Amino acid sequence: MSDTPLSLTLFGVAVAFYVAALIAFVVYVPFRRRRIAGTALGLVALGWPFHLASILTRAFEAGHWPLGNIYEYSTGISFVVATVFLVISLRAGQRLLGAPAMILTIGLMAVAYMLYVPPGNLVPALHSYWLTIHVTSMATASGLLVFSSFFAMFFLARRWADGYALATAQTGSRGSVAAGGGGAAVLVGGGGGGGGGFMPSLAGSLRHLPAAKTLDAWSFRFVMIGFPVWTFGVMMGAVWGEHAWGRYWGWDPKETFSFIVWVVFAIYLHARVTYGWRETRAALITVVGLVAIFADLYAVNLWIAGLHSYARA
Repeated sequence: MSDTPLSLTLFGVAVAFYVAALIAFVVYVPFRRRRIAGTALGLVALGWPFHLASILTRAFEAGHWPLGNIYEYSTGISFVVATVFLVISLRAGQRLLGAPAMILTIGLMAVAYMLYVPPGNLVPALHSYWLTIHVTSMATASGLLVFSSFFAMFFLARRWADGYALATAQTGSRGSVAAGGGGAAVLVGGGGGGGGGFMPSLAGSLRHLPAAKTLDAWSFRFVMIGFPVWTFGVMMGAVWGEHAWGRYWGWDPKETFSFIVWVVFAIYLHARVTYGWRETRAALITVVGLVAIFADLYAVNLWIAGLHSYARA
């Protein structure tokens, strides 16, 4: 009889569905067939309940809220990413998010599996109802803010494709036909707009993305949703710190990096609202925010010693 916990078996089934969905989404990109996109989305929808079941059974097996270590936290964030993707795909038809959303979901679950620890008791510092409030808020906010960065990167890709198409069109117009000395038509200038090649093909594919302004607006929406949740999570962490260690804030590495993430997205909102920073500059800030989130999640917990080092156990 296998000693593999049921939660881990369900986890593996969810990963299998997500990998199949990723393959389908990758195939969808060049062919643009609605049936392929529907199949990919259906595979995500099939994997989602197994993912949820793995989290719930893990809670029963461990006897606590399943966010007590990196395995559980990574699984939780990947579940948020998959859930948000399903919601915006079904409500807004954003199928092109499928590939990056599944890459991130599978990547988080792969890291979770590599850092897997069997179900067990929490370390004493985590025996608190604040675990449910604080850590759930931070995991949810991380999953939401990730989508702001996704839309920002799509915006940058669409802006590049639009610029490439414009430059190609201008080059083609300069390669006009001029009359030769004997009255014959002679082509002068570059013919950069014609022909195939990787770059024109890539630019053409990226121009199937929604308009750049639409992508920028979506990125802003997810910051507006995720930033208050992150703020709430940091505040609840401070309250928990006062209960556990007798102080609200101590510049522990985890606290410091969580504050850095907060500052990055606060700068984004302040610059956008006060100075009108939109589109490219705003997108670059959210990409920095994405890097900060994953530094806060993995670099701090795995490589920097601090009061939160128990998260890797």
